[in-house]
Amino acid sequence: MLATVLVIVPAASPATGAEVADTLRTIVGPQPVAALESLSFQMQDKLHQFLFIISGDKPQISLANTNAVNLIKPTSPTTPTPRPPTPEPIIIQPTAAQTATPLPPTATPPPSSDVVSAPPQIGWQAYGPTVNGAPLMAQTMIMINPGQSYAGTALVRIDLSQLQLHVMAGNLEPAHPSGIAQAIPNLGMVPPQDYNNLVAAFNGGFKGIHGHYGMMMNEVTLLQPIDGLATIALYQDGSVRIGAWGSDILPSPDMVAFRQNCPPLITAGQFNPALFNNDRRAWGYSQNSDVTWRTGVGLSQDGRYLIYAVSNGTTVQDLANAFQQAGAYNAMQLDINEFYARFVTYQPDSTQSSGLIAERLLSQMTNVQSLYLTPSARDFFYLTLRQ
Repeated sequence: MLATVLVIVPAASPATGAEVADTLRTIVGPQPVAALESLSFQMQDKLHQFLFIISGDKPQISLANTNAVNLIKPTSPTTPTPRPPTPEPIIIQPTAAQTATPLPPTATPPPSSDVVSAPPQIGWQAYGPTVNGAPLMAQTMIMINPGQSYAGTALVRIDLSQLQLHVMAGNLEPAHPSGIAQAIPNLGMVPPQDYNNLVAAFNGGFKGIHGHYGMMMNEVTLLQPIDGLATIALYQDGSVRIGAWGSDILPSPDMVAFRQNCPPLITAGQFNPALFNNDRRAWGYSQNSDVTWRTGVGLSQDGRYLIYAVSNGTTVQDLANAFQQAGAYNAMQLDINEFYARFVTYQPDSTQSSGLIAERLLSQMTNVQSLYLTPSARDFFYLTLRQ
């Protein structure tokens, strides 16, 4: 009965489905609800496969802008290459020893390349606001798993030489000590002083109940970091790093913010062996083999390009595969489920009180024109022009 509710309600209304799941978590706890969600994900996948067939093989994901690119199918099947286990495991050990074949390093783009023309070329097209006609971001849509033909993965490549990444905690999540709101003004929303340079924003990670993943912003620690977890860290010089806390990412005086979520997907070009396990303790009580909406973020080897990914039907392994195709040298998962998948760009709009309007990346994303310009319960990232 509950599984039926969790499949029908999210399909009809993602917002209501998210609310129902949260209500059930307060009653029975996160682990039983995660088990029910795994069953509902299977049912939803079958439903989507059926809808795909009766719609004439039409993908159920589309870019919202009028210049949307076509879905690019893989030229050949790709098999994730696990990296070898290390003496200090990343949250969970692989079930058997696995030997990794080193992946070629991500090509460093020549000085003349831009966010659209830099390799790897997978159909990138200019996306979002420009500066003097030069694009700051690029987008594309690819198919990773032909077994989920209704699904695609939208990718956004972000030029960090032109844009500055920021992280903002929600006014409720992740859970934080009392008094944080006084230490961090405008908690849960983009600070108004950043409106003039605001370009884009996207969703953060899991709620604290799913793993107490560490977070710091403005040099204020909301939740303590946990060794081995995937971490995206921001520094005073504007640089960004992604890796495992305690090995790839270490505390330093110049770190201004970080956000953790689950084990890493890709580290130094290698897939994490934990991708091949279904230990709920490592993946926020969900199974990494569940087919559902997933989001994540990756970084090119030279640190210039941040890559955001969102899919309407993928496993964790497929998400890692998408990042590899997009040129990510390091990558991590963010939130899952349709309602929590958010990526918007901002355009001037005199009819809005903020003077801005949020425009969603995907037609299927919830259309909130004031997204992150008014207080949000969940954490998020946003991008501004570099000064």
